[in-house]
Amino acid sequence: MKFSKLLTTFMLVLSFNTLANDEIDKLTLPIMESIHKGENSNVFSMAFPKGSPSRKYFSDSDIEQYDNQFQNSFKALGKSSGYFEYLNSDIPDVLVLKYFVVKFDVEPVIIKFVLYKQDKLWRINSFQVDDTLDDYLEESAKHRLGALGHQDIRAEIKANKLIKQD
Repeated sequence: MKFSKLLTTFMLVLSFNTLANDEIDKLTLPIMESIHKGENSNVFSMAFPKGSPSRKYFSDSDIEQYDNQFQNSFKALGKSSGYFEYLNSDIPDVLVLKYFVVKFDVEPVIIKFVLYKQDKLWRINSFQVDDTLDDYLEESAKHRLGALGHQDIRAEIKANKLIKQD
């Protein structure tokens, strides 16, 4: 009996999580597809459509200005050769942070979405393009280098035979 209740609870949590992911994908993936296809004239408008709760914080001229800025930024990067979701972090049923990496001719960029669920519906709360992926890797490398003094890292390096010893 306990197992059946546990299984039922697990299935309910899983189905709610899947439903939330579907709702979030319906908000983010059309924008990502548009960016990938080079249809960038209204990317910001797609993130904050008329009638959405977040749209009321932008004037029509703000939306037009941001649409133009995004369009010009994407044009400067060249053609997209693909994208993938890199990171998804969340506070369940409240806030989701999604990072996508888009591979452009010039360089890769990160598209960052912050999605918020105040009541019943998810909405995009923040949308940005970040072209400092190399800075993130450099910072990560510094932390990795700093960890080289730890025994577990030395054992990992030795196990992978990355050190030539005479």
